[in-house]
Amino acid sequence: MASELDKKVYEKILSGSLSKDFALKDQINKSVGSIPDNIAEGFGRGGRLEFIQFLNIARASASELQSQLIRCLNRNHIEQKYFDELNELTDKTGKKIGAFIKYLNQSDKTGPKFQNRISANGKRPNEKLETFQRETRNETINTENASKPLGAYPHARKIGNLLFLSGIGPRNPNDNSIPGLELDADGNILKYDIEAECRSTFANVKAVLEASGSSWEMIVDVTGFLTNMKNDFPIYNKIYGEYFANVQACRTTVEVKSLPTPIAVEFKVIATIN
Repeated sequence: MASELDKKVYEKILSGSLSKDFALKDQINKSVGSIPDNIAEGFGRGGRLEFIQFLNIARASASELQSQLIRCLNRNHIEQKYFDELNELTDKTGKKIGAFIKYLNQSDKTGPKFQNRISANGKRPNEKLETFQRETRNETINTENASKPLGAYPHARKIGNLLFLSGIGPRNPNDNSIPGLELDADGNILKYDIEAECRSTFANVKAVLEASGSSWEMIVDVTGFLTNMKNDFPIYNKIYGEYFANVQACRTTVEVKSLPTPIAVEFKVIATIN
């Protein structure tokens, strides 16, 4: 299915106006190619846990592709019927990968890399890790109080006493709107409000934390993504200081060319759970 998706998408990016939108075309080509490539590489690694890791990357690429297809539709690069066909195929691909991940997570079998390997103490190298993962089976969390995920991924995932949040932006959970954003008829950004987007993003993060049994004060690590570091960092940093003055979480801030929707900021958060 991943190969079929790659073929259909590649045929589309070679023709029409999309073939001249070089930046978007290249992003799409990388995303759709990442799906079968990561499935193949994960399988070739020969380890169950490594395979799961690469399958997660493949599934994330499918979600990214769905966002890019929406942008193609908004920019009139593809007709609605082509969008529906490609989006449905992408969604099915992501769901099949997700089902396979679930199966592998519930399996006790090791990959060929670790079969028949016995350590000096008579145990297989991955035995302790496998047991730990079964005992702390991860739990996924979703909430109606935060912006809905764009693809086949949860708002957050618990592993032991750690909580990992997916990337969260400022979209309104009720109507998916972006505060302060104005677009032209082609979907290009005319105006945006970085302060409003930061505050809305923090509200979404807080909602996910609370739905997961954690809280703002239990955040330990934050990665912030900005699309315009030079213009937006001063405001972003000031607002961040208001929210995190008493938290003192570790932080990394990076500039990215674009985010999946026309937003200017996104956060990736790790927190603890009592």
